[in-house]
Amino acid sequence: MPNISILIANKYFLTNYAISCILSKIKGIKITGVHIDKLFDEIEIRKPNIVLLELEKVKVDIFFLLKLIKQKYPQLKIIVLSDLSDINKARKLLSADLDGYLDKSVTKDELRTAAIKVYKGEKFYCQKVSEILKEMLNTQNEAPILSKRELEILNYIAQGLSNKEIGEKLFLSEYTVLTHRRNIMKKLKVNSTPQLIIKSIKHGYINID
Repeated sequence: MPNISILIANKYFLTNYAISCILSKIKGIKITGVHIDKLFDEIEIRKPNIVLLELEKVKVDIFFLLKLIKQKYPQLKIIVLSDLSDINKARKLLSADLDGYLDKSVTKDELRTAAIKVYKGEKFYCQKVSEILKEMLNTQNEAPILSKRELEILNYIAQGLSNKEIGEKLFLSEYTVLTHRRNIMKKLKVNSTPQLIIKSIKHGYINID
């Protein structure tokens, strides 16, 4: 096995240590764990093949961070380790076109396999991520297309605004908002606002925090 240099970036020392212990079983691998705040400095110093980012509770815009890494180091392989139970967060991460995606439920064997496959230029998804991808594909196949205006109104509906309040925000008449609302419900094949919200979340149109 050729030498693999992996930089593990995380907020917590113990997480870095645990991942390092698992990956150290691979012959010819060199592992360094760093705090996420020192990521770019360590990339310059260590020149790793792979960066493994554990992104939970990191106080940065993770999507901006990923984009910045790709821009500055286009040859660098990136594996993300994150809690992907939030389907909307999973959608965003999976659309980032990275090299490896691991859920926090990843096994030791999957973690080691990810390092080897990504080093070889292959993509790797752990079992949980593969299930999410399949669910996303099924959802996309079922989801109707909503216009930009319909999506705007849908998000305001999710916030609990009335047709009149939505109209005031979008400079539309209450009747126009009602018409859009009926069209959205028709497209999503629902008969009530609660059903509308549930189905919109399922299709990823809205994100309720």
